[in-house]
Order: sequence, then C-alpha cells, then structure tokens
Amino acid sequence: MVKQSKPTAAGTDPLFLDRLRMLHADLRAVGEKAVDCVVPAKIQAKARDFLGGLRDGPDMPLRAMDAVGYAIDVLLFTPSMSGHTAIDRALRTGKVGGAELEAAHLLRQAAFRLLEIAEDRGGGLLSATDLVSNERLTIFDPKPPMAYGGRWARRTCLYQGVHVTVGPATPLDDDMLAVAAPFMDGGRGLKKPLRCAEALYERFIRHGAPLAGVDPRLLGDLVGGEDAFPFDVPDGPLHALAAEWARESQLPEPDADVLQLIRSEVYEDRVLEIHRASYHARQAGKARLAAAYDRILALQLETVHRRASVGIRTPFETLDSLAAKLREGGAIGEVPADAIAHFEEMCRRAKLAGTAKTNKGNREELDKVLSRIQALRGKTVERGCTEAEALLAASKVAELLDQYGLTLSTIDMKSQSCAGEGIETNRRRRSPLDECAGAIAGFCDCRTWYEMTPQGHIRHIFFGLPADVAGARYLYEKIAEAFETETGAFKRSELYDSHPSAQRRSATTSFQAGLGHGICAKLNRLKAERNAAFRASGSRDLVPVKRDVIEDELAALGMRLKVLQTGRKNFLANAYKTGRVTGENLEWEDKLAPA
Repeated sequence: MVKQSKPTAAGTDPLFLDRLRMLHADLRAVGEKAVDCVVPAKIQAKARDFLGGLRDGPDMPLRAMDAVGYAIDVLLFTPSMSGHTAIDRALRTGKVGGAELEAAHLLRQAAFRLLEIAEDRGGGLLSATDLVSNERLTIFDPKPPMAYGGRWARRTCLYQGVHVTVGPATPLDDDMLAVAAPFMDGGRGLKKPLRCAEALYERFIRHGAPLAGVDPRLLGDLVGGEDAFPFDVPDGPLHALAAEWARESQLPEPDADVLQLIRSEVYEDRVLEIHRASYHARQAGKARLAAAYDRILALQLETVHRRASVGIRTPFETLDSLAAKLREGGAIGEVPADAIAHFEEMCRRAKLAGTAKTNKGNREELDKVLSRIQALRGKTVERGCTEAEALLAASKVAELLDQYGLTLSTIDMKSQSCAGEGIETNRRRRSPLDECAGAIAGFCDCRTWYEMTPQGHIRHIFFGLPADVAGARYLYEKIAEAFETETGAFKRSELYDSHPSAQRRSATTSFQAGLGHGICAKLNRLKAERNAAFRASGSRDLVPVKRDVIEDELAALGMRLKVLQTGRKNFLANAYKTGRVTGENLEWEDKLAPA
C-alpha cells in the first residue's frame, strides 16, 4: 500500500521555488563548512575502506573521487563518542551563521532515503516514492540526474512539505537494492541508515560506474602521507590560545583571564576536543603545539578533579568517567591505544595537582567543630522541628562557628580548601523553602546556588570553608523540618478551614511564602547583630578573608554563577501575613539540648 504524504501548499509558486533554491545552496554551503570539522585522516581512511582492494585502472581516479565524496557524506552524519556530528561542531565553533543557521538545523535532521522518481514536475520538483516506507514525496533537486527518473539513494531535508536533496546521488539497480534489503524494516523505514549508506556506497564504488561527483580539491592523498592538523584558530578561543603559546620559546604562565577562559571551557566535548588536538599535533610532528594543548588540557582536567572533590557536579562527573568514555572508543577502534594511555597519565597528574590544599591548618579544631555540628544533626524532636527550634539551631550554629573563627589565624583560614555540600530536594519546581537558601548562606558566610540533576530535580549547593558549609547544611535541614511542622499546624488552623477548598492550596503556598520571608528576615537581622557585636568587641573580622578565599576557589573552579530574576507572585493576604508573623515574632526557648 502506498501512503500519501501531506501535499505542500506551495505547489510550483515561483517565490517558493526561489526559496527552495536558496535553501539548497545554503545546505551545500553548510555541508562544506562542516567538512572542515572532520579530521582529514578519517576521510582518507574511510575512502580507502570503500575502495578496498581495487587496483589501478583507467577509471581509478574517478572511483577515488567518488570514494572521497561518499566518505565525507558518511562522516558528516556519524556522531562522535559524545553524540555530536560534524554539523554540530560547525555550529558550536561559529563557522555557520546568518541565513545558514536554518539550513544547518535542517541538515542535522537529514534522512537517508531510497527513492523511485515518478514524475518531473518542473522547476526542480520531482514526485517520488520512498521504496522503504512506500510514502509519496515531493522532492526538490535542481540538477540532473534524478530528473531523468530511476531509483536513487539520497539524503533529504524536510522543509514545508518538500524534501530537499543533499549529498551524493547514488543509482540503485537490483544488486544495490539487494544490499539494502536487510536494512528495510517492513515498510516503516530504514534500520541503521548510516550502516545502510555505507554498505551501498561500498558496493557502488567497487562495482558501479564512477560518477566522479566530488570536487577534485577534496580528493586529498589516499595513499598515505603526513596527516594535516585538523584544527585551526577559528575553531575556538582555546585553539587560538594554543597557537599563540606554540609561537613562544617556552610556555608562558597563564594570567587570571586566561585561567578563567580555560576553566570555563570544562565540559565533555571541549575537554575531549583538546585531547584530540594534542594527539593530532603530536602525530603531525608539531611538538610545541602539542605541548601547548597539553598545558590547556592539564588545567581543564585539574578543574574537573577539583570540582568533583568539593562536591560540584559536572555532566560527566569525574576524570574516571572521561577516561572510561575514551576506553569505550578504544574498544570499537575509534581511539588509538597510545591516545588513551596519554589521557590517563594526564588524569593521574591532574589528581595530584588538584589536591594541593589539605586543610592541615588547625585540623584538630576543625574536626571538633564538625563533630559538634554532626551531633546537632543527629538530634531529633519527636513531634518535629518548630520554627522557633530551627532558629534556635541557627543560634547554636552561629556560636560554634564564631568560637571556631576565633581560634583561626588569617594564615590558617587561607590554608583551608573549600568544600561543597549538595542537598537533594527531589523536587522539579521551586518552593518557598528554596528562598531561604540565600539567607542561610549569608548567615554561615558561604555561597549558594542551585543546579538541576539529570533527573530534572533541584539540587542546592552550599560552598565555602568546611565548618561553614556543615553549619549551612544543618541549618537548611532544620528549617526544612520547620516548614513541614509549621505547615501542618497551619493546615489544622481555623484560618485554613475558612478558605474555600479551591483556595486552600494557594493559602498553603501563601503561608509558606510568608514563613520563608520571615525566617530570612530573622536570619539577616541575627547576622547583622553578630557582625556588630564582633566590631564592638574589637575581634578580628575574618568575613572578608573568608570571602576572598571562597572567590579565589570559585575562580579556580571556573565557576560562573548567574543571578536569576524571579517574577512577582500574588499571595492570599491573611495566609501570607500569618506565615510572616510566625517567621518574625519568635519566642526564644531552649528546646534543644546543648551539644
């Protein structure tokens, strides 16, 4: 049964045909730019695979040209270990811009099809049938030979109901269709279209009549020779930096701006890209350039390790995860063994370099305050934690941290490494409780932000000196318990019952918003009182020192935090006011036993 696809409303409208011609040219231009993101050695290797054992003959140059064209087509759409194609890389490096962006996004979704041409409708429009899905399609291909009919293998990009052709056109005879038969999935489409394309291309190059449809300038050397280096300055700021360093007689020490650039480019694709650049530079005999890439890679890997050490997640988590990814590539022949060994050695060095600070200064006092905060965390109240108890916990944490701060010298503080604590909320949406994180961090002299887990849940991070972070985590947990206790009490109140059932959820949210704002206001006042008391007593103000330590460590981790503006929300006035009053007007009772 033949399925009819949705007809295009454009028909043969001249303006629409002009748009198709422009798009066809843009698709070709994007493809040519994406070729620059494919390693030339891979193109030559794939072309040699297609040629197989063919010996020299009168048509060998033409077959070699076809082999290069088909190799390029396959490699443009073959994803790397990270799942990105050469088209993705061209987009990321800025090679594609302006009007070509639309073409690039269409090209990323290109489909490999087996087509039978039924009719030439003029202007480059063809009626065709997909031989696998039996769907009738409108094809746009402004150049022969498809206009003469026949069966063809071709990639197409769908645009407003028309399938615009890209890449080489391969004629299909019965023998070629027999090669494609194992990939046909019962009328539903091609299974493993990349493998189908490779199988058809190999068969055609070895047994078909040469088409020579590739620009001879792309032919290259198919019999060996020194591999060209696949990266250049326009490929990104790190490549430009490596090229600049390679011109120096010895590698310079990076300044703060350069360090920030390198550390901010720590994500899986970029780290693996710099590793590949280092390897190819070494293979091409470019020793200085390889050393420059190695220096950049070392700083990237050190940053990955330091982030993992302080509890900050990255998409690939750890150095071991990255190395495992390369070993997976090695198992299927994509990554050479010597490249894997070099990367693993770089990781080993990064682990050593990334653990320079060990918190040796005043370790005994640090362990003591951490154990006391842990003891506080271990205490429970059977009926839950009230708001008053949560703020009493804040008082005890402040006392412990202030006492510990008095025992520290400035040198001891600067010798400490920062720590990070992640708190899983198991929630996908923000709640009034989240608004308290900033006040908690300020109260405990640390920084906070939130990130999304792979499951899409909110995860709070507290970052700072170890004792401060431990105190912040404990205080967050107590305030979370207070939210649960006080919300339960509110739901048992007359005010809650007085709201219509349709408003009770809003009433609860309004109460929690007021509760959170009240707690934040109280914590901010308590912090201001503590700071004033320190200044009045003539004690050392170590808050600026802590702030500098934290900012230096964040810079070393390449962290860039964004402040998100949240929209103003409307609350039910009575419920909000009740929560706010509960948060601000507290009776301080000693309901927690001293640690």
